[in-house]
Amino acid sequence: MIGQSGFGYTFDPLVEGATPHPFSEAAKALSPTSSKLLLLREYLLPTLVKIGSPRLRRWFVDHLPMRRLRAMRDIVDTLDRTTTEIFEGKKRALKEGDEALAKQVGRAKDLLSILMKANMDASEEDKLPDNEVLGQLKHPLVRRTFTFAATDTTSNALSRTLHLLAMNQEIQERLRTEIVESSKKHNGDIPYDDLVSLPFMDAICRETLRLARQEILLPLSTPIKGLDGREMDSILVPKNTKIFISILNANRDPLLWGPDSLEWKPERWFSPLPEAIHEAHLPAHFRFYPPEKEIVWQMTTITTPTIKGSPELPQLPLKMELV
Repeated sequence: MIGQSGFGYTFDPLVEGATPHPFSEAAKALSPTSSKLLLLREYLLPTLVKIGSPRLRRWFVDHLPMRRLRAMRDIVDTLDRTTTEIFEGKKRALKEGDEALAKQVGRAKDLLSILMKANMDASEEDKLPDNEVLGQLKHPLVRRTFTFAATDTTSNALSRTLHLLAMNQEIQERLRTEIVESSKKHNGDIPYDDLVSLPFMDAICRETLRLARQEILLPLSTPIKGLDGREMDSILVPKNTKIFISILNANRDPLLWGPDSLEWKPERWFSPLPEAIHEAHLPAHFRFYPPEKEIVWQMTTITTPTIKGSPELPQLPLKMELV
Protein backbone atom coordinates (compact mmCIF):
# COMPACT_ATOMS: atom_id res chain seq x y z
CA MET A 1 0.00 0.00 0.00
CA ILE A 2 2.75 2.45 0.96
CA GLY A 3 4.82 1.48 -2.07
CA GLN A 4 1.87 2.18 -4.35
CA SER A 5 0.78 5.44 -2.72
CA GLY A 6 4.31 6.78 -2.22
CA PHE A 7 6.22 5.49 -5.23
CA GLY A 8 3.56 4.04 -7.54
CA TYR A 9 5.42 0.75 -7.24
CA THR A 10 4.48 -2.63 -5.80
CA PHE A 11 7.09 -4.12 -3.49
CA ASP A 12 4.96 -7.06 -2.34
CA PRO A 13 2.26 -8.78 -4.48
CA LEU A 14 0.70 -10.21 -1.27
CA VAL A 15 0.74 -13.68 -2.80
CA GLU A 16 1.57 -16.64 -0.59
CA GLY A 17 4.97 -18.08 -1.37
CA ALA A 18 6.10 -15.06 -3.39
CA THR A 19 9.76 -14.07 -3.15
CA PRO A 20 10.16 -10.91 -1.02
CA HIS A 21 11.29 -7.84 -2.93
CA PRO A 22 14.95 -6.92 -2.20
CA PHE A 23 13.87 -3.38 -1.28
CA SER A 24 11.49 -4.71 1.39
CA GLU A 25 14.16 -6.97 2.81
CA ALA A 26 16.69 -4.13 2.87
CA ALA A 27 14.23 -1.71 4.49
CA LYS A 28 13.44 -4.20 7.27
CA ALA A 29 17.14 -4.78 7.94
CA LEU A 30 18.10 -1.09 7.94
CA SER A 31 17.17 -0.17 11.53
CA PRO A 32 18.59 -3.24 13.33
CA THR A 33 21.79 -3.10 11.27
CA SER A 34 22.17 0.64 11.82
CA SER A 35 21.72 0.28 15.58
CA LYS A 36 24.69 -2.12 15.71
CA LEU A 37 26.87 0.56 14.15
CA LEU A 38 25.94 3.21 16.72
CA LEU A 39 29.48 3.87 17.95
CA LEU A 40 30.81 4.07 14.41
CA ARG A 41 28.05 6.44 13.33
CA GLU A 42 28.27 8.71 16.36
CA TYR A 43 32.02 9.01 16.86
CA LEU A 44 33.92 7.93 13.73
CA LEU A 45 31.65 8.62 10.76
CA PRO A 46 31.54 12.44 11.17
CA THR A 47 35.32 12.47 10.71
CA LEU A 48 35.63 9.68 8.14
CA VAL A 49 33.22 11.32 5.66
CA LYS A 50 35.64 14.26 5.38
CA ILE A 51 38.58 12.08 4.32
CA GLY A 52 39.32 11.60 0.61
CA SER A 53 36.85 11.20 -2.24
CA PRO A 54 33.62 9.14 -2.24
CA ARG A 55 35.38 6.52 -4.36
CA LEU A 56 38.19 6.23 -1.80
CA ARG A 57 35.76 5.94 1.09
CA ARG A 58 33.83 3.28 -0.80
CA TRP A 59 37.06 1.35 -1.34
CA PHE A 60 37.70 1.34 2.40
CA VAL A 61 34.15 0.14 3.10
CA ASP A 62 34.59 -2.69 0.60
CA HIS A 63 37.88 -3.85 2.12
CA LEU A 64 37.54 -3.23 5.86
CA PRO A 65 37.03 -6.55 7.71
CA MET A 66 33.75 -5.44 9.30
CA ARG A 67 30.81 -7.71 8.57
CA ARG A 68 28.16 -5.31 9.87
CA LEU A 69 29.58 -2.40 7.87
CA ARG A 70 29.46 -4.46 4.67
CA ALA A 71 25.90 -5.49 5.52
CA MET A 72 24.95 -1.82 5.79
CA ARG A 73 26.72 -1.16 2.48
CA ASP A 74 24.61 -3.83 0.77
CA ILE A 75 21.41 -2.44 2.30
CA VAL A 76 22.17 1.09 1.11
CA ASP A 77 23.12 -0.21 -2.36
CA THR A 78 19.80 -2.04 -2.65
CA LEU A 79 17.77 0.99 -1.54
CA ASP A 80 19.77 3.26 -3.87
CA ARG A 81 19.47 0.92 -6.87
CA THR A 82 15.72 0.41 -6.44
CA THR A 83 15.08 4.12 -5.93
CA THR A 84 16.99 4.94 -9.12
CA GLU A 85 15.08 2.32 -11.13
CA ILE A 86 11.72 3.67 -9.93
CA PHE A 87 12.73 7.26 -10.70
CA GLU A 88 13.95 6.43 -14.21
CA GLY A 89 10.76 4.46 -14.91
CA LYS A 90 8.62 7.39 -13.80
CA LYS A 91 10.68 9.75 -15.88
CA ARG A 92 10.17 7.67 -19.04
CA ALA A 93 6.43 7.38 -18.40
CA LEU A 94 6.07 11.13 -17.90
CA LYS A 95 7.82 11.78 -21.23
CA GLU A 96 5.64 9.26 -23.07
CA GLY A 97 2.42 10.97 -21.94
CA ASP A 98 -0.96 10.07 -20.46
CA GLU A 99 -1.23 6.64 -22.07
CA ALA A 100 1.99 5.46 -20.44
CA LEU A 101 1.00 7.03 -17.11
CA ALA A 102 -2.33 5.16 -17.19
CA LYS A 103 -0.40 1.87 -17.20
CA GLN A 104 1.54 2.82 -14.10
CA VAL A 105 0.60 1.36 -10.71
CA GLY A 106 -2.09 3.66 -9.31
CA ARG A 107 -2.27 5.58 -12.62
CA ALA A 108 0.58 7.87 -11.56
CA LYS A 109 -1.37 9.37 -8.65
CA ASP A 110 1.37 8.50 -6.18
CA LEU A 111 3.41 11.12 -4.32
CA LEU A 112 6.53 10.63 -6.42
CA SER A 113 4.69 11.08 -9.74
CA ILE A 114 2.95 14.20 -8.43
CA LEU A 115 6.26 15.68 -7.29
CA MET A 116 7.96 14.91 -10.60
CA LYS A 117 5.09 16.36 -12.64
CA ALA A 118 5.10 19.50 -10.49
CA ASN A 119 8.82 19.89 -11.13
CA MET A 120 8.30 19.46 -14.89
CA ASP A 121 5.63 22.17 -14.89
CA ALA A 122 7.71 24.59 -12.80
CA SER A 123 9.36 27.62 -14.33
CA GLU A 124 12.96 27.31 -15.45
CA GLU A 125 14.24 29.30 -12.50
CA ASP A 126 12.38 27.07 -10.01
CA LYS A 127 12.86 23.73 -11.75
CA LEU A 128 15.30 21.28 -10.20
CA PRO A 129 17.61 19.23 -12.43
CA ASP A 130 17.04 15.48 -12.43
CA ASN A 131 20.12 14.75 -10.35
CA GLU A 132 18.85 17.04 -7.58
CA VAL A 133 15.35 15.53 -7.65
CA LEU A 134 16.86 12.06 -7.46
CA GLY A 135 19.23 13.25 -4.76
CA GLN A 136 16.28 14.44 -2.66
CA LEU A 137 14.56 11.11 -3.12
CA LYS A 138 17.71 9.26 -2.07
CA HIS A 139 18.22 11.37 1.04
CA PRO A 140 17.94 9.06 4.07
CA LEU A 141 15.32 11.19 5.86
CA VAL A 142 13.07 11.36 2.78
CA ARG A 143 13.48 7.67 2.06
CA ARG A 144 12.80 6.73 5.68
CA THR A 145 9.69 8.93 5.73
CA PHE A 146 8.30 7.35 2.56
CA THR A 147 9.04 3.76 3.51
CA PHE A 148 8.70 3.68 7.29
CA ALA A 149 6.14 6.35 8.23
CA ALA A 150 3.14 4.09 7.67
CA THR A 151 4.70 0.63 7.44
CA ASP A 152 6.99 -0.22 10.34
CA THR A 153 5.29 2.12 12.79
CA THR A 154 1.79 0.81 11.97
CA SER A 155 2.73 -2.86 11.77
CA ASN A 156 4.74 -2.69 14.98
CA ALA A 157 1.91 -0.97 16.84
CA LEU A 158 -0.45 -3.69 15.58
CA SER A 159 2.07 -6.36 16.61
CA ARG A 160 2.29 -4.86 20.08
CA THR A 161 -1.53 -4.87 20.35
CA LEU A 162 -1.84 -8.50 19.23
CA HIS A 163 0.91 -9.51 21.65
CA LEU A 164 -0.86 -7.85 24.58
CA LEU A 165 -4.22 -9.35 23.57
CA ALA A 166 -2.62 -12.79 23.38
CA MET A 167 -1.30 -12.33 26.92
CA ASN A 168 -4.70 -11.10 28.22
CA GLN A 169 -7.37 -13.55 27.08
CA GLU A 170 -10.26 -11.97 29.04
CA ILE A 171 -9.64 -8.60 27.43
CA GLN A 172 -9.32 -10.24 24.02
CA GLU A 173 -12.69 -11.98 24.52
CA ARG A 174 -14.34 -8.71 25.57
CA LEU A 175 -13.00 -6.96 22.48
CA ARG A 176 -14.18 -9.79 20.23
CA THR A 177 -17.67 -9.58 21.72
CA GLU A 178 -17.80 -5.84 21.05
CA ILE A 179 -16.74 -6.33 17.42
CA VAL A 180 -19.15 -9.24 16.84
CA GLU A 181 -22.10 -7.28 18.23
CA SER A 182 -21.27 -4.29 16.04
CA SER A 183 -20.83 -6.56 13.03
CA LYS A 184 -24.31 -8.02 13.53
CA LYS A 185 -25.83 -4.53 13.64
CA HIS A 186 -24.25 -3.70 10.26
CA ASN A 187 -24.83 -7.07 8.56
CA GLY A 188 -21.17 -8.06 8.76
CA ASP A 189 -19.68 -4.90 7.23
CA ILE A 190 -18.84 -2.32 9.92
CA PRO A 191 -18.45 1.22 8.49
CA TYR A 192 -15.11 2.81 9.28
CA ASP A 193 -16.60 5.60 11.41
CA ASP A 194 -18.46 3.07 13.54
CA LEU A 195 -15.43 0.79 13.81
CA VAL A 196 -13.13 3.50 15.18
CA SER A 197 -15.90 4.60 17.58
CA LEU A 198 -16.11 1.25 19.36
CA PRO A 199 -15.34 2.28 22.97
CA PHE A 200 -13.37 -0.76 24.13
CA MET A 201 -11.37 -0.99 20.91
CA ASP A 202 -10.54 2.69 21.27
CA ALA A 203 -9.48 2.10 24.88
CA ILE A 204 -7.19 -0.76 23.83
CA CYS A 205 -5.57 1.36 21.11
CA ARG A 206 -5.04 4.26 23.50
CA GLU A 207 -3.65 2.04 26.26
CA THR A 208 -1.28 0.20 23.92
CA LEU A 209 0.03 3.45 22.43
CA ARG A 210 0.34 4.95 25.91
CA LEU A 211 2.85 2.29 26.93
CA ALA A 212 4.49 1.72 23.56
CA ARG A 213 4.65 5.08 21.83
CA GLN A 214 7.95 6.92 21.61
CA GLU A 215 6.98 10.58 21.64
CA ILE A 216 7.83 13.51 23.89
CA LEU A 217 5.49 16.33 24.83
CA LEU A 218 6.74 19.91 25.28
CA PRO A 219 6.74 22.26 27.16
CA LEU A 220 7.47 20.76 30.58
CA SER A 221 4.29 19.66 32.31
CA THR A 222 5.74 20.45 35.76
CA PRO A 223 8.67 22.68 36.77
CA ILE A 224 12.02 21.09 37.56
CA LYS A 225 14.86 22.27 39.77
CA GLY A 226 18.18 23.22 38.22
CA LEU A 227 21.60 22.67 39.72
CA ASP A 228 21.38 26.10 41.35
CA GLY A 229 18.14 25.17 43.08
CA ARG A 230 15.93 27.41 40.99
CA GLU A 231 12.72 26.04 39.47
CA MET A 232 12.48 25.99 35.67
CA ASP A 233 9.43 25.47 33.48
CA SER A 234 11.47 25.54 30.24
CA ILE A 235 14.98 24.59 29.16
CA LEU A 236 17.26 26.53 26.85
CA VAL A 237 18.93 24.09 24.42
CA PRO A 238 21.87 25.52 22.43
CA LYS A 239 22.01 24.88 18.71
CA ASN A 240 23.47 21.50 17.62
CA THR A 241 23.07 20.02 21.11
CA LYS A 242 22.66 16.25 21.12
CA ILE A 243 19.83 15.19 23.41
CA PHE A 244 19.10 11.74 24.81
CA ILE A 245 15.67 11.59 26.44
CA SER A 246 13.89 8.78 28.28
CA ILE A 247 10.83 9.24 26.11
CA LEU A 248 9.09 6.15 27.48
CA ASN A 249 8.55 7.86 30.86
CA ALA A 250 6.04 10.35 29.46
CA ASN A 251 3.33 7.67 29.43
CA ARG A 252 4.46 5.95 32.63
CA ASP A 253 4.51 8.89 35.05
CA PRO A 254 2.61 7.90 38.24
CA LEU A 255 1.76 11.58 38.81
CA LEU A 256 -0.33 11.45 35.65
CA TRP A 257 -1.48 7.85 35.48
CA GLY A 258 -1.55 6.82 39.13
CA PRO A 259 0.24 4.03 41.01
CA ASP A 260 -0.73 1.45 38.35
CA SER A 261 0.94 3.41 35.54
CA LEU A 262 3.15 0.44 34.56
CA GLU A 263 0.20 -1.94 34.19
CA TRP A 264 -1.70 -2.53 30.94
CA LYS A 265 -5.30 -1.75 31.89
CA PRO A 266 -7.64 -0.68 29.05
CA GLU A 267 -10.33 -0.01 31.67
CA ARG A 268 -8.48 3.15 32.74
CA TRP A 269 -9.87 4.90 29.65
CA PHE A 270 -13.41 4.59 31.02
CA SER A 271 -12.47 6.52 34.18
CA PRO A 272 -11.93 10.28 34.42
CA LEU A 273 -8.43 11.10 33.21
CA PRO A 274 -6.26 14.10 34.13
CA GLU A 275 -7.04 17.16 32.04
CA ALA A 276 -3.63 17.11 30.33
CA ILE A 277 -4.32 13.56 29.12
CA HIS A 278 -7.98 14.16 28.38
CA GLU A 279 -7.08 16.92 25.93
CA ALA A 280 -4.60 14.71 24.02
CA HIS A 281 -6.93 12.95 21.55
CA LEU A 282 -5.72 10.14 19.31
CA PRO A 283 -7.01 10.38 15.98
CA ALA A 284 -13.67 -13.06 10.21
CA HIS A 285 -12.54 -13.38 14.01
CA PHE A 286 -9.45 -14.96 15.53
CA ARG A 287 -8.21 -15.77 19.01
CA PHE A 288 -4.55 -15.07 19.74
CA TYR A 289 -2.30 -16.97 22.15
CA PRO A 290 1.18 -16.11 23.45
CA PRO A 291 4.12 -17.59 21.52
CA GLU A 292 6.14 -20.46 22.97
CA LYS A 293 9.33 -18.39 22.88
CA GLU A 294 9.90 -15.18 24.83
CA ILE A 295 9.33 -11.93 22.92
CA VAL A 296 11.87 -9.13 23.37
CA TRP A 297 10.98 -5.64 22.12
CA GLN A 298 14.04 -3.94 20.63
CA MET A 299 14.01 -0.23 21.51
CA THR A 300 15.80 1.00 18.38
CA THR A 301 14.77 3.91 16.14
CA ILE A 302 11.57 1.97 15.43
CA THR A 303 10.44 -0.41 18.19
CA THR A 304 10.35 -3.96 16.81
CA PRO A 305 9.42 -7.37 18.28
CA THR A 306 12.04 -10.14 18.21
CA ILE A 307 12.46 -13.64 19.63
CA LYS A 308 14.87 -13.90 22.54
CA GLY A 309 18.24 -14.97 21.16
CA SER A 310 17.50 -13.65 17.63
CA PRO A 311 17.63 -9.84 17.95
CA GLU A 312 18.43 -9.24 14.27
CA LEU A 313 15.14 -10.50 12.81
CA PRO A 314 11.88 -8.63 13.60
CA GLN A 315 9.13 -11.21 14.18
CA LEU A 316 6.13 -11.94 16.39
CA PRO A 317 5.06 -15.62 15.99
CA LEU A 318 1.73 -15.53 17.84
CA LYS A 319 -0.51 -18.60 17.83
CA MET A 320 -3.91 -18.07 16.22
CA GLU A 321 -7.12 -20.04 15.97
CA LEU A 322 -10.39 -19.37 14.18
CA VAL A 323 -13.21 -18.51 16.59
